[in-house]
Amino acid sequence: MFSQSNTTLRQVGEEELDILKERLACHLPHSLIVYGSVSLASHYGIHYLHPTSILVPADPRPSCLTITALISKGVQCIGVFWSPAEHTALDVARFLFHIPDLNRSQPVLLMGCASILQLSSLGIVGGQRLPVQVKFQGHICSLETPAIQDIKLPPQYYMSSLKEEDASVVCSHLKVNYFDTEDGIRHDIAHFPSVSIHKRSPTDSVESLQKEAGENLVSWIRTTKNGWMGNTFTQLQHRRKGLASKATLALAHQLLQKGLLAYVVIENNNTASMKFHDALGFKWQCDFCTLELLPVDKNI
Repeated sequence: MFSQSNTTLRQVGEEELDILKERLACHLPHSLIVYGSVSLASHYGIHYLHPTSILVPADPRPSCLTITALISKGVQCIGVFWSPAEHTALDVARFLFHIPDLNRSQPVLLMGCASILQLSSLGIVGGQRLPVQVKFQGHICSLETPAIQDIKLPPQYYMSSLKEEDASVVCSHLKVNYFDTEDGIRHDIAHFPSVSIHKRSPTDSVESLQKEAGENLVSWIRTTKNGWMGNTFTQLQHRRKGLASKATLALAHQLLQKGLLAYVVIENNNTASMKFHDALGFKWQCDFCTLELLPVDKNI
């Protein structure tokens, strides 16, 4: 157990990512909340996670305490993992509000495995007494080997990748969007794997531009900067055709081919999503929780 008189954080350097990834891998699946972002940064480059930062204690002794901080345009979303053998929940609470640029007067979303519920019982984070409420409870499921299924689409559809201009459509179909902004989604689409399914034009136009104009985005799934697969959606009139299944398996295959993990976060009461992913071969890994830290004016 470390003695934490210094709760300063620093950003991880590009050259440290592989070592940090190996350290977190020893604690899978519970470290998935931050391992996913670290893996993306290691594979693509840490600058592609912008504006998300990967933070670790400034103390030179190596530890597993890792924080991912997305702070942008009203979204303050923090992922955290620590080893109980190295830090207590109180240690982590003291670190959290040393995150650079964190606006303490605005709500903060805190993501992690079930251990973050210890923070809600403390009621104190970074020297402030903060009301804490559970915003989201679910679990993480992963796919190690995509199921052997025919991913051939009906002739009226074709598979591609999302484009940056699709971000507004993707964002408009989110039931909730705690974790990112439209600009953030656009950034992820530009840099991380995604799958889109389009309906072809019913007419055989000679001009390619006219043909492209008649093609519609009907189903999609993308990789978030947290490393998980999400925002799965199929337009109502195109459902019951297996499009979401094929898109999900195709994206999982892409991620696994790149040496990344293929996993999803499912809310506990979303039985339809549970059945959908179970049929594709996804297996439960660990619990997932999001807390909302609500600011108050009185310091302790």
